Amino acid sequence: MGALGAWLTQAAPVLRGSGAGVVTERGRFSWPSLLARAEELAAELPDAPHGWVVPSDGGERSLVGLLALGLLDPAPRWVLGDPARWGAAGHAAVGDGTLLAAGPQAAPPPGVDGPTYATASSGTTGRPKLLFGRPHAVASAVELYARGLPEYASAEVFATCSAIDFAAAFYMVVAPAMMLGRDLVLFRPSGWETAIGELAGRAGVCLAPPALAVLGARTAAGQRAFSHTCFVPAGGGLTPERAERISTGFPGSQFLTMLGSTETGLVTVDRAVRDDGYVGAPLPGKPVWLEDIGPDGVGTLWTRGPDTRFAVTGGRLTTRPDGAVTTGDLAHPADGGFVLDGRKDDLVKVDGVSVYPREITAAVRALPGVTDASVALDRSRTGDRLTVIAVGDITEARVRDACRRLPAPVTPHHVVCRPADEAAYDARGKVLR
Repeated sequence: MGALGAWLTQAAPVLRGSGAGVVTERGRFSWPSLLARAEELAAELPDAPHGWVVPSDGGERSLVGLLALGLLDPAPRWVLGDPARWGAAGHAAVGDGTLLAAGPQAAPPPGVDGPTYATASSGTTGRPKLLFGRPHAVASAVELYARGLPEYASAEVFATCSAIDFAAAFYMVVAPAMMLGRDLVLFRPSGWETAIGELAGRAGVCLAPPALAVLGARTAAGQRAFSHTCFVPAGGGLTPERAERISTGFPGSQFLTMLGSTETGLVTVDRAVRDDGYVGAPLPGKPVWLEDIGPDGVGTLWTRGPDTRFAVTGGRLTTRPDGAVTTGDLAHPADGGFVLDGRKDDLVKVDGVSVYPREITAAVRALPGVTDASVALDRSRTGDRLTVIAVGDITEARVRDACRRLPAPVTPHHVVCRPADEAAYDARGKVLR
């Protein structure tokens, strides 16, 4: 499985002496107790030809599984995700359901040797795929964040309501808490009570989709102070209006607006909430640059760093031998950072007509009463079918009118309107299609 030793070497002593732990709706579990359980599991793990799958249900058992795999020498391959999809058929789980042997469908592409880890991404097709990184780079990624972000260095607690196999939740919340020995709060989108008590009055980072953070603000209702809480908008979509509603419920809270992806890791950071396309300056210590710059100053964003991924199932990343990676974001420089100008792959053809999904979602989100929006394209039928999903107090007629008013008018085949509650989102905080 690879010649490299355990990747948790640096963190194990920190966790062993930590007074922090993992908080879920089931209670609090100290890091020393979880590490002891992980050591027992690691000692009894059999060989697994394709590595292991760590269930991403967000319980403390998921963390025990991660810790156990981090203690193994040599380091194995592992996937953080759905065992039913990535596990080996006919193999029982070990450690009371903590780990499951991975199947060949969870292996990295041919030619990738040594230990790897992977989280899943649905991409634009809706078909889950795995994106692979090196587990020994996790510690370096956390060091990068702690050096470049004072909010991370000082955080006493990291929290998220997103599933932990959502890449941002793993590398922006789970990994820092685990490597730094800080409190980690994992809660359901409808279980903000669990997080509120841990975040109030403490230095903390909370990653949540903006629409779900608005729901959390309703629960908090301004009853306590959150002057040391920083919200990270998972999946984007943080508008000044949403930020105001979140700040009303979480008085004194601040925001870390970030540009990043499963492929690139964290790219840029800002502490202001803007709606002009500005995505902040590069994360300190992480190279970010433009290539293929046109006469208008717009180029393609590239980066490299320990939190990037280098391989993918069912496709390929645009990753160069020097480790540089891009997902095709187009941008131009401004105010010491970058302004996004779209993506190379944002354009799709619907029955031969050019459609830009980002333009549609932006137009629908701008409607009064709408808290979120998404676009889905179905090519399984004779004709392409475009569906627009709107979350909030909105009617189909108003959504269709907004689509008609676009610079390039769009006529959705189907419009779905859903109430603004947690039922509108999947476990990763994305709008359900």
